[in-house]
Amino acid sequence: MICVAIPFEPMAQAKNYFHQLDALRGIACLMVLFHHLVPGASSHIALGPLGVRLFFVMTGFLLIGNLLQQKDRGQRPFSIFKVFYQKRSIRILPVYFLAFGVLCLVGVESAKAVWPWITTFTINLHMGLTGQWPGNLSHYWFLATSEQMVFALALILLWLPGRFLAPALVVLFVGAWLHRWLGTEWGLDPMLVWFSPLSSMDSIALGALLGLFYRSDKEAISKVALKPWVALLAWIVLILGTLIRMRFSETPHTHLSETLEALFFGWLILRTAVGFSDFWEKGLTSPILVYTGMISYALYIFHPILHSFVMWAFGKGGLPNTPDKLGVILVVFALSYLAASLSWYLMEKPLASLKPKAPPAKA
Repeated sequence: MICVAIPFEPMAQAKNYFHQLDALRGIACLMVLFHHLVPGASSHIALGPLGVRLFFVMTGFLLIGNLLQQKDRGQRPFSIFKVFYQKRSIRILPVYFLAFGVLCLVGVESAKAVWPWITTFTINLHMGLTGQWPGNLSHYWFLATSEQMVFALALILLWLPGRFLAPALVVLFVGAWLHRWLGTEWGLDPMLVWFSPLSSMDSIALGALLGLFYRSDKEAISKVALKPWVALLAWIVLILGTLIRMRFSETPHTHLSETLEALFFGWLILRTAVGFSDFWEKGLTSPILVYTGMISYALYIFHPILHSFVMWAFGKGGLPNTPDKLGVILVVFALSYLAASLSWYLMEKPLASLKPKAPPAKA
């Protein structure tokens, strides 16, 4: 399916712009939820890894605009960095530690065993080094990897001179693919390769690179993104990546699929930033997708924990509690949306008002 180009406009209306990106975030979240909660959902298409890669590319794209806007106003890098992490801590830490704290309080052994790695956002390194999945906290690897990559990228964007940014991002993009390829070629444990933050750096670096180009010449790159042949090429790249993943899943060649998927998502995010119209606009402004994107952070954190709880509760009640039962799946989805909604309205949204303001521009 190919997106139809529309006449160029400088930018979609702000409301639609954020709604479409929120909807895209919602789609990525749903891909991960279906991968985790619906047995067989990823039998032919790796929904979970695709959703994660979409998140990473989007993170890079949005991050660069956030940081460089302040840098362009003449603010000192350290001041920008400090305010950025004050805001990010308010956004990330409460839900992160609420879920972890609940698991510790109810006596989940895996939570007690890995608390130093969870509290330092390094659980991905623990998993890579030990080859073990820490039960209900296994999905925290994504949060740890994200924060490690965001930290590295923030340092690069804020302290590296502007003329070196694009070359540095290209090096990261290529280096991540080489890291995965060589790690597999040399026989390293797959978990050690996959959970290294460098393994996903091509996705976040690509997003940042596209964001950099978008900031430098929004009109020109938007016109390119709108061209039908670019859309066709993007879909061909995605199909090629999927075929490579299916055909070469146990070889170093499979890592090329991850890079190709990142390229497709780079186009998709750029195209969404420009703004879809007609059928695509209706889909990406769908209230359920926009809402899912808005609460996606808590949805991601809570759903595996609630999955285990529902299976335990069903078992205690004498109900069928295997993961493939429709009742289990529906209840977990419902409870995940309920918990994420409560988290958003009772904690995340109110806490957002505490975020510090950006430093004033220098005179």
